[in-house]
Amino acid sequence: MQKRLLLTLFLTSSIITFSLLSSCEQLFLTPAPASDNASVFDSMWQTINEKYTFFTFKRIDWNAVRAKYRDRAIAARNEQELFSVLAQMLNELQDDHTNLFATFNISRARPFFNDSANFDAEILSRAYLRNQEWITGSLTNAIIERGGKKYGYIRYASFISGLDTASWNTVMRRFRAENVEGMMIDIRNNGGGAINNVFFLAARLAKSRTEPLLEMTKNGPGLNDYNAPKKVIIRPDTAAAAQEFRYITKRVAVLTDRNSYSAASFFPACLKAPEFDHVRLVGDHTGGGSGLPIDAQAPNGWTYRFSGTKTLIPAGRITREQALAAAPRANHDADWAIGYNFEWGVPVDIKVSMNLADRSRDAIIERAVEYIATGR
Repeated sequence: MQKRLLLTLFLTSSIITFSLLSSCEQLFLTPAPASDNASVFDSMWQTINEKYTFFTFKRIDWNAVRAKYRDRAIAARNEQELFSVLAQMLNELQDDHTNLFATFNISRARPFFNDSANFDAEILSRAYLRNQEWITGSLTNAIIERGGKKYGYIRYASFISGLDTASWNTVMRRFRAENVEGMMIDIRNNGGGAINNVFFLAARLAKSRTEPLLEMTKNGPGLNDYNAPKKVIIRPDTAAAAQEFRYITKRVAVLTDRNSYSAASFFPACLKAPEFDHVRLVGDHTGGGSGLPIDAQAPNGWTYRFSGTKTLIPAGRITREQALAAAPRANHDADWAIGYNFEWGVPVDIKVSMNLADRSRDAIIERAVEYIATGR
């Protein structure tokens, strides 16, 4: 993913001058770090031990992980075997923001949810878009008609794709000209991307200045060593020329599923603030990904990344019941006094599951239409 907070480790080389003395030569050089299997494993394990942010939340015993994998790493007969062991260790973090990078491979965390898919591009195309959609920048948009009324639909497939004011304004003009009852923003199967695109969308839906999130950064080796929570502030453009392009007077349904990850969870998390009381999340809980990744380098030159921050929805906006519905295995008490940690998902407001065997309808879109029409 792009748009993340990265901690880059810079290697600096020192120029060491030396003198030839009458009795001997002395050359003082800093020795290169050991790159044997044990050193690579120990360096990586210790760095994560000191800087990873979700051990308590996920109930992970990192010492037990060390005992499980260290001997296997030492016994690895070549780079490929060592890579495989280290990748398996990383995946114990149950975090899609973790990767190991070598010249021959990149490790990838796999989804940890067994929820069924809640998006089908073919159903969307055949039953709803019908080759009538506009492709306006990164916003695929269409008009859906039900019961003689019109509803705006936007498909935003990836937060990697840039958002621009001209494209957004064009879509808003279209919806206004069609006199839509409200609109849907579909971010199902959206794996994330740039955080600035989250704030772009949120600023156009917020009714006023809002403080939707709290960020915490690890600042020491202890489990509870964090900086004080920092407020994330979103300030909508209040200039007269921007007012007609803010969507704040009609209902909005944001369509989510378990594959709405990282930035596609940050955006729904923002929408839990009171300044978005006209917006509902419809579909399934998001996939999570509330930590921004930091980078590190192993002694053998491989690089890796893992979550070095955590982001919370301020306390009082998510109920305990909602938290357990989205993340039943999490230790919510770890952060509950400050806020809800959405590392394993933002709770949906209106839960709907698709029946993929029915190729004629998307139950999540249909339920979103119902919310826009009735407010329920």
